This record gives sequence, structure tokens and C-alpha cells, in this order.
Amino acid sequence: MRGVRSTAEGIQVVSTAKAPTGGVRVSVAGSGICGSDLHLASFGPSSVTLGHEFCGRLDDGTPVAVLPIVTCGHCERCLAGHDQQCASALGAMYGVSLDGGLADEVWVDPGCAKVLPPGVALDNACLVEPIAVALHGINRAGVEAGMRVLVIGAGPIGLCTIAAARSVGASVDLVANRRRRIEAGERLGANTSVGTEYDVVLEAAGTQGSMDKAIQLVRPGGTISILGNFWDPVAVGLGFQIKEVTLLPSYTYGHHHGVSEFEDAVRVLGAVPDLGDTIVTHRFPLDDAAEAFRVAGNRSTDAIKVVVHP
Repeated sequence: MRGVRSTAEGIQVVSTAKAPTGGVRVSVAGSGICGSDLHLASFGPSSVTLGHEFCGRLDDGTPVAVLPIVTCGHCERCLAGHDQQCASALGAMYGVSLDGGLADEVWVDPGCAKVLPPGVALDNACLVEPIAVALHGINRAGVEAGMRVLVIGAGPIGLCTIAAARSVGASVDLVANRRRRIEAGERLGANTSVGTEYDVVLEAAGTQGSMDKAIQLVRPGGTISILGNFWDPVAVGLGFQIKEVTLLPSYTYGHHHGVSEFEDAVRVLGAVPDLGDTIVTHRFPLDDAAEAFRVAGNRSTDAIKVVVHP
């Protein structure tokens, strides 16, 4: 079996053959490269196979999207439905602390294999994971039908956030810089004529400038939901305090009103048939994983989402 790992020589496809450790086998159909994967690779060599956005088939042919987090299920946060806050989650995450989906196959906890309904294309089902991130962000912010919502950033999470917010009936505007991403947002139904005084701003860029823009454009008493990863600290100014803005961090996904956000993401993917073709701009075979990472991490390629197929 082959898997993609960060080595002393960079990203490489290596032999990862070993005895199964339990669970069910998923023959991987597709695995997306996330910005987090690029950061993990930059930390240096690791013995863990990368990839937390993946899908495939079980041994009986059943198509599944894989929930990459194995929670304990019995701590106070899990029992409250906030399994994203499970204390053991980081130590049991495929692609981070457990071998992930940038591989020919991977063995996963049976509860993590979420069956895909008819009509959801397996080639694009690796997008279920980032869609779930987007759903958690809009649910945290209380986005609902009729709200004026602004999305800042049109990377994969920002574009998934447009689809998620529109799926609940919100009106969505977009702030983005690159033409290809602006056009992708428009294809998903976002308006790129930006106004002011938004009920909710969904920050999906993770920069100081995007935070400043969010504070500038949210209405007094409005909400900013943070979906982008801030790898460096950011500051908030007096305008944040004067407006009495509610700032909500958002991390992975859990349950909303008893509904699994990961499973609800399957619904969104099925309901937005253009989502896969809009977001996935590059596809590579597993043998070309090093090139896939190069393309994903190089702004000059103008890639949005890069997917690797064994």
C-alpha cells in the first residue's frame, strides 16, 4: 500500500504496508489537499500519512465519505453534542495523528464511514469535509433565511460557505481578490457588489486584513464567525468594541439541533451539483502527489482545490 508523507526529502509517496489495526477498509477514491496539509508538511518529516478530506468505497462497494475525527463519545463535550471539543479528538484524527486518506486505502473506525446517497458523485465526495466546516461556521453564527451575509475569502472553505449559507436561504455577498475565485463565487450564487452593515460576516481568509474588513462591514451588534485558520495572532481595534460585535470562533464540526453537520454536508453537496466542478480545479494521480502539493501551495497556479486520486 502507498501513502503520502512528509519526509526529509519533501512530500513523497512511500510504502505504508502494515497489518490492519481494526475498523473497516476504505479503498480511497479521492483525497483533497487542504491548507492544513501544507502547514503540516512544512513542519518536517512525519510518520503519519497525510489527508483528512477523503472518500472511497468499502469492501462491499458501498461509497462513503470519511469523517476524519474519532471522538471518545462519552466525555461531557461529546454527550452535549459538541464532539469537535472532545479532548481526545486531536490525538485521533486521520491525516493528522492517524494515517489519513492520501493513500491507496485506509482503515477507519466504522462510525467514521458515512454512506453516500445515490446522486452524490464519489469523485467529489472528499468535499464533504470542508462543507461540514462551512456548515459549522454558519450554524455557530445563527445564519438563517433572509439574513444578509458576507463571506470574506474565496478559497475552498469560503466557497463551501457560500453554498452552505445559501442552502439555508441567506443572501450572500463575497469579498475576494483573485478573478478565478470571484467567478467561482458568482457561479455558486454570491453577489460580488459588496455593501455594508451585514448581519453576519463569515471570515474565511485568516488574515489581519480580512479581520479588519469583517469589523468594518458587519452591522452594529452583528456577528463575525471565524472559519479561516489564523496561523499568526491578529488584533481587533476600537471599531470592534464600539459596534459591540459578537466574535465566534469555529472549529471543525459537530452537531446542530441534534443533526450531524458532517452528514448534513452530504445533503449540501447533493443539492449543489456545480459545487465539485467549481471548487476542484486540479486532479492528480497518487504517484504525482509531490506535484499536487506544489500546485496546491503555489499561488501562481491559481488552484482552488487540488484532489489526488489513487
